[in-house]
Amino acid sequence: MSIRPATHAGTWYSNSPTKLRHQLDTFFDKAKSLGGEHSTANGIPGARILIGPHAGYAYSGERLAETFNVWDTSKVKRVFLLGPSHHVYFKNYALVSPYQYYETPFGNIPVDTSTIKELISKKSTRGTIFKFMSEEIDEDEHSFEMHAPYIYYKGEHAPHGVPKIIPILISGMDEGLQTDIVQTLLPYMDDEENHFIISSDFCHWGSRFGYTNYVTTSDISLDNLQKNITSLGMFQRNEPLPIFKSIELLDKLALDIASSGSSADWKKYINISGNTICGQKPISVVLKLLEHYENYSPGESKVFNWIGYSQSNPVRKSSESSVSYASGYVKL
Repeated sequence: MSIRPATHAGTWYSNSPTKLRHQLDTFFDKAKSLGGEHSTANGIPGARILIGPHAGYAYSGERLAETFNVWDTSKVKRVFLLGPSHHVYFKNYALVSPYQYYETPFGNIPVDTSTIKELISKKSTRGTIFKFMSEEIDEDEHSFEMHAPYIYYKGEHAPHGVPKIIPILISGMDEGLQTDIVQTLLPYMDDEENHFIISSDFCHWGSRFGYTNYVTTSDISLDNLQKNITSLGMFQRNEPLPIFKSIELLDKLALDIASSGSSADWKKYINISGNTICGQKPISVVLKLLEHYENYSPGESKVFNWIGYSQSNPVRKSSESSVSYASGYVKL
């Protein structure tokens, strides 16, 4: 039995089951008190696509609780976890976990090895679509691990128990690979026992992230973004907006585009803004999946529904930095 160790427990979050459960209890109590439809104690029916951040819980824990609080766990048996690669670059294929279990302080989460074998066996005209990642890559990567305790916490009381997970790591991705991934995952969407979770932070702003873009007006849209965005270093007069507000406007435009459901607009936004949304490719995969999913018709509703948004630091100086976090879901 191979178990991926919880390599970030004790640093990014508590490795004590008691302390961690108390922390998550507090986060979920706050999420349930938001008011409106998101204050549910039993999840939102049909919420089987989730998106949440993957930073240390001191920064992202409340957003993650908002995400998982609306999760409809009534039928879930397996979760496709889509996340970005933070430490290694690869292209022409996606990577899946080689482990049988993921360790959490609460207990081990089973990996759906049979579904992973199905994915590994898939081929396209381009060749291999999925490969196993090395144990070292899996253990270094945090995008799945930060979601794992929340999956266990919510899943342990679900009708079918803690669901199995299928971690899928995405790095370089051209149109061909995106098409292959979408066509491979699309049939799994028909089964209500299959759920999808995107692990993604939003804007990483600051010179240490190589991103200091700035919008010069609060009235931005995808149509006028090109003429209203600049590098802060090139902006010579006093900024009309605080930097943290500019970051928020950039992120909120991304959220609005994801809500509209257009994968083409999402790609256009990323190309124009350069926004350093680490999970931008997993998000684009899900948007494409929804465009091709014949049983999905959002009608008057939004595609992605957003719950909360925050930044690690309210940046006011060009020397500062921050990372943004958002919680959301899609109803199928």
